[in-house]
Amino acid sequence: MDPEKETKEEETQEVKPSIKSLRTYQGDVEEAVQKNHYSASSILAAEQNRRDQTSSELEMPDDSSARNKFFIILGSIMLLLGIITFVSIFYLKSKDEVVTQQKTKALISFSEEKLEPVLASTRERISSDILSEKKSFNLPVNSVLYINTVNASSTPAKIEDVLLLIAPQIPTALARSFDGEYMLGIYSFDTNEPFIILTTNDFANSFGGMLKWEKYMVSDLGKIFSIPQGTTLSNKGFIDKTLKNKDLRILQNENGKTMLLYSFIDKETLVITTNENILNALIGKYNISKQVR
Repeated sequence: MDPEKETKEEETQEVKPSIKSLRTYQGDVEEAVQKNHYSASSILAAEQNRRDQTSSELEMPDDSSARNKFFIILGSIMLLLGIITFVSIFYLKSKDEVVTQQKTKALISFSEEKLEPVLASTRERISSDILSEKKSFNLPVNSVLYINTVNASSTPAKIEDVLLLIAPQIPTALARSFDGEYMLGIYSFDTNEPFIILTTNDFANSFGGMLKWEKYMVSDLGKIFSIPQGTTLSNKGFIDKTLKNKDLRILQNENGKTMLLYSFIDKETLVITTNENILNALIGKYNISKQVR
């Protein structure tokens, strides 16, 4: 062999780096066992723990899914509370309206209210109470005192019972012709004057009944409407008059002063009061109240 060629092969072998053997899982395990003195059983236990941990991580619930479930439950609860609140408010409001309807028959707006029990009362007592309220009522002009006639339980007294009590000579058919909505009160104008507002669904019967009652109205209502005893009235009795396209029946004294009047301001509403100024003011208030009812 050529010495020069042999020398070149040796140099080549010295320069060429050695190739490290491929690492295998088995080799790693053997190396770890030798270095750390692990036993086969400890390696198997560690591997099992790793698998258990991985399995637990895979089985954990998704946070987003849990949040969605929470918000769905919360939303359902809020919706249920909203429905309960709405129903409660509606029920209470309806109940308040029923109570209001039971406790008031007011047909026009009023400034003050006075309860007037009539079940165990007398004609004299009611008349005296109305006169007392007329004298003591001291609110500004255009104010109304509502005299709410009620039974012992503060429920509205029937108009038929009230009329038969305060006006014993009123025709029974007339008293029965009026509906449950009515109002007694005091109106403050240049003087305080009482009024009665009645409603009817039978205009013909009510109008005919009023004509029959005319000859007894002063004796029945004279005290309430402050007509002094012994007042000389016109020998014509009630006469027709017109006020702003409203037909009136008025009773005057011998000097031509109106002492009492009544008017069907529409086919369903009758107003009884003392003079034209009060009637005109009441019609205005009634029309406004009718628009908002």
